[in-house]
Amino acid sequence: MMEVNFDASGDYVENINFVDNASEEQIALLQNQIQEQQKQLSDLEQQQMEKELDDYYAQLEEDRQKEEEAQAKADAEALAQAEADRKAEKERLAEEEKKKQEEEEEAEAEAFLEDEAQTESESEQEEDTEALEEEEPAEQTGSQEQAIQLVRDQQGISEDSPLLVAYDHVDDSGNYIIHVYENVVDNEETGEEHTATQGWYQVSPSDGAITDVTVDGY
Repeated sequence: MMEVNFDASGDYVENINFVDNASEEQIALLQNQIQEQQKQLSDLEQQQMEKELDDYYAQLEEDRQKEEEAQAKADAEALAQAEADRKAEKERLAEEEKKKQEEEEEAEAEAFLEDEAQTESESEQEEDTEALEEEEPAEQTGSQEQAIQLVRDQQGISEDSPLLVAYDHVDDSGNYIIHVYENVVDNEETGEEHTATQGWYQVSPSDGAITDVTVDGY
């Protein structure tokens, strides 16, 4: 007769003790028991395999979730860094624009001051020119020769006349003072002579007006 036992791991152990007088029916029964035990062992192995597969897929899912979480965290950090970089760049550009505007305003202020200084300098030059014109109007409004010719024409003094017509000076009002005189010989032997004034005439450089100022004693 054959005896069938299971060890601690669930594997079966055959321990067959044959009895000389075992019947065919008893042997067939034992064989059925062994087949049934083998079937049970197959089911256990299949369950164990399924459990291992479930554990494997569970581990894969856990790894996948961890990877997705890590990727999501990395994406969030990258997005935050990109936003920080964009903000920093915006602030840098704003600072550069502000600095550029300040430099332009400073340059405009300097240019304005230079223009003011130039305008003031030109104004001073114009005032100096006007003052010079007032002091020396003959250079702007008429010449000494013209003043002399006006007096000659008015007094009817020709070029071959013994009377001499000469420019003397400009008075305080800017008018030409023309001297009409004659050289009188006092000593023919020595040639000594003196000047005999015939008149003094004031000529306006602006309109050529002639005024007899002999009485002023020039």
